Amino acid sequence: MATFRLLLLSVALAGTVCAETPRTVVGVVNWDCSLPSSTWFGHYATASLSPAKFRHCTPFYADVKGPDKIDYHWRSVEEYEREMQYAIDAGIDYFAYCWYGEQKPEDGKDFTPVEVRRENICDRHVWELATARRLHAKSRLRDKLKMCAILVTLHPLSDAEVESLARAMKEPGYQTAQGRPLLYLFGGPGKGLLTRIRKACRAVGAKDPYAVVLAGKRFPAGGDEGVQAISAYVDGAQGVDTFAETAARGRRNNSQRVSTGMDVIPTFTLGWDPRPRLEHPVPWCGYAKDRYMRPAAASEWLAEASSFADWVKANRKSCPTGHILTFAWNEFEEGGWICPTWRPDGNPDTARVRAFRRVGDCWRRALDAD
Repeated sequence: MATFRLLLLSVALAGTVCAETPRTVVGVVNWDCSLPSSTWFGHYATASLSPAKFRHCTPFYADVKGPDKIDYHWRSVEEYEREMQYAIDAGIDYFAYCWYGEQKPEDGKDFTPVEVRRENICDRHVWELATARRLHAKSRLRDKLKMCAILVTLHPLSDAEVESLARAMKEPGYQTAQGRPLLYLFGGPGKGLLTRIRKACRAVGAKDPYAVVLAGKRFPAGGDEGVQAISAYVDGAQGVDTFAETAARGRRNNSQRVSTGMDVIPTFTLGWDPRPRLEHPVPWCGYAKDRYMRPAAASEWLAEASSFADWVKANRKSCPTGHILTFAWNEFEEGGWICPTWRPDGNPDTARVRAFRRVGDCWRRALDAD
């Protein structure tokens, strides 16, 4: 009997060890603005990437009309599933969608800004940016490639939109962290927004979300609302940087996030080059001139992925979820993408999909073996 009790104790302890070292979960930022030029956002997105010199970062599904003209069409679920399958092939676990409200001005929504900033110019149009997420939710692949929300908290959300998010958190295809729905908050908890979301989750029977502030280096005011962790959307360039310089800065920034005492979901930045928007500015944000990252070869991605894994190992206690947030799947206009791009022969350029598969495999070999 004593031997049996010892066996049970050893099994329980083994389970505890496993719980403390969760498997690596790879998420990528998804901000999808690939909309027809007749839409508000599509007007700017097509202008930014129309010049021929930006064809290397034009997505494979774009309609190339000529040397200096692209457009997008409204895609079907089946078309979007092709993109989702590329992400699955790249070893990605979930898309972290920039999650905007879906109500239009004619729906009677109150568009009073939560915080008056330059970005609020697009409040009446952000419903367009929910298009890819809606296609994902209808896809037969939605349980293979999961999703979660990045809420840009300066944009107003109606009670109906908050309830819709809470209901989405109950779906099996919604990504979790430590058994709770994963929720990223871009810019802070949002002056009561997180409290509203938690209330809506209780009302619909969803679990309390695991809330992560995308706050860069510093944790902002508002932590009393119960934020669990800190992360960042992207670690950009400070000059005309190499990938190695950007990656080293990212590790330093992740270390600074650890120094806050918060749990951390570490960020890995694949690229930063907003020059398409410098030539064709957008009204909701601006960019510093001569701050971008030079293009990186796949071998550079892999070398820095190994250094990143070493950083995670050294900071295991501060990174308890096993999640890594990567910039980005489709920030074509800002220089960070994995999604296949356009080629003249009609075959998508999948080099970055293959390269990122090696990055994810590197992380899992190094981190999941512990």
